[in-house]
Amino acid sequence: MAQPRIHRAYLLLLAVVLALTASAFDPTSPGSRNRGVTRPTTDAVPAAVPDAVPAAVPDAVPEASGAPTENAFPFQSEYGKSLPFPNSYASCGVCGVSFAMTEESMGPSKAGRRMECSVCDHTWFQSRDRLATLGDSFEMVPSPERDLERIKQNIEEGRHPKYCGDFKMYVGNISFKCDEQDIFEFFEAIGPVGDVSLVRGEDGRPRGFGFVTMRTTEDGEKCLKELDGIDLKGRNLNVRPATN
Repeated sequence: MAQPRIHRAYLLLLAVVLALTASAFDPTSPGSRNRGVTRPTTDAVPAAVPDAVPAAVPDAVPEASGAPTENAFPFQSEYGKSLPFPNSYASCGVCGVSFAMTEESMGPSKAGRRMECSVCDHTWFQSRDRLATLGDSFEMVPSPERDLERIKQNIEEGRHPKYCGDFKMYVGNISFKCDEQDIFEFFEAIGPVGDVSLVRGEDGRPRGFGFVTMRTTEDGEKCLKELDGIDLKGRNLNVRPATN
C-alpha cells in the first residue's frame, strides 16, 4: 500500500507537520520549526509493522465532531492558519527535521504508522507513544529556507544531511536586536554559512552569544580576521574559534 509522505516541515529552533498521504499536501509549501524542543528518538521498524493506512483528505477542514475518522485528517497547510499548531511532534532521525502532529492525525492504527520524510526521504515507523511534546515557553515558528537548502545541498554532495561545515566559531557580545538571520547575513558576506545558533535562556530570549559554522575552514579563518571587533547593531562582535 502507498506510504504517507511528509510535506510540510517544522524544524527545532535550537524543524514540518506530518502529512499523512502522498497526494493531499503541497510539497512546495514553506517549512517551519519549533523553538527549543527536545528531539525524540526514532527506533528501527519493529519486526511486525502494520501497513500504512492511506487517508483521503476532504476538500475542507472538518469541524470537530467526536473521534476522528480515517477520512477526517486536517490539511497540513492549515496548521497555523485555520488550525492551531499542536504541541506534539515527531522527528526524522536522519536529517533532524521535526514534524508537528497529533495522535489523532496518525489515523486509526492504535500502534502508529510508517512515515516518510519529504526533506531527506528517510522512512521510519512512528509509534503513538513516542510523540514528543513542546516545552513550556516554546512555540512553532517558520523554519528558515536556508536550513532546508543546506540539507538538500548535503544530500546532493553525498554528505550526511546534518553536516553544517568544517569551521565552528564562538560569537559573543551579540546585540539583543539581532536574530539568527542577522548573524547569518553578516557572516555570509565572507562565504557560505552552514549554521547559526543563538543561545537562549529558559524564557526563549537570546543571551548575547552563539555559534556560527562556516562550510569551509578557509572562510572560517577569514571570519576570525575580518569580523572580530566589527560593529553589528551597536555592539562589537567577539569572534573566535569554538572550543566545543
